Amino acid sequence: MLPHPYQQYRATKVETAGSVDLVVMLYQGAVKFIRLALQSLDQNDAKAAHTNFVRAQDIVVELLGSLNREAGGDIAKQLAGLYDYCYRRLIVANVKRDQDAAREVIKILRDLGTAWQEIAVQQRQSKVLPAGGARRMAAIAV
Repeated sequence: MLPHPYQQYRATKVETAGSVDLVVMLYQGAVKFIRLALQSLDQNDAKAAHTNFVRAQDIVVELLGSLNREAGGDIAKQLAGLYDYCYRRLIVANVKRDQDAAREVIKILRDLGTAWQEIAVQQRQSKVLPAGGARRMAAIAV
């Protein structure tokens, strides 16, 4: 059976994305799953909420695992702390059905995602990263 064209597009997008673009996609995916979990809580669908919270938790773990702590220095250390915090808040959201905890994580990930999107734009515009912050941030995600 042939995969759905949208699934093919998404797979190709992931396979051809650079490391910074992948980080942006991870942020977007985590926010999406948290929103789906919140919708499920509103609909009293605990199973779907749990599934979506776990998906978001998995993405946060992936973000944490993708950090290059040697190249990233203090920034990578700070991101690791934020990812750990987000992970723990997602557990609280999942176990206690705490929508405020989930919304807090959405805000954090959205803000971080916006910063990474700006880095991705700079990276694409310059093709060759400047010797400043964009190169360092890109190195963190490798």
